[in-house]
Amino acid sequence: MLSILIHHSKTVNAFRIIIAITGILLPYLVRLPRGGAWLAQYTEVSFGGLLFFSALNAIAWGSIILLSFIFRRPGPLLVPCVFGFSFLGWAHHTLDLSADAQAAIALLFIPIYALLPIAIGGAVGVLMDRLLTRNDKKCQQSAPSSGDKPTN
Repeated sequence: MLSILIHHSKTVNAFRIIIAITGILLPYLVRLPRGGAWLAQYTEVSFGGLLFFSALNAIAWGSIILLSFIFRRPGPLLVPCVFGFSFLGWAHHTLDLSADAQAAIALLFIPIYALLPIAIGGAVGVLMDRLLTRNDKKCQQSAPSSGDKPTN
């Protein structure tokens, strides 16, 4: 049982690292299809601006990492990732910072607005996680163990 927990912990920790890397790179990667000018709207800032932008985005991907501590298995963790990163990808892909002087304010609200799809995905994922865990327990209880076999 302990080896399963250790393996599970390593798998979930790997998922957490992937979530963080995806969350950091996503705003830049979704702007690439629109060209260098769109990517430059996010990258032509000072180092402090990049850090501030990354810290704001940590609101969204950090909440997914916090949700991962609720899950008992890594598979259903994909649900809040898909819900949250889909919204973030769409929002960063469509935001045109050159359209208006106040457009940059959206960068403050995008990660906050992403919390709703992440929470919905988290609720669905936790329900899936609990159902799968309950199903596993039922299967383990109904399966005869090797010690229960009659001997001749």
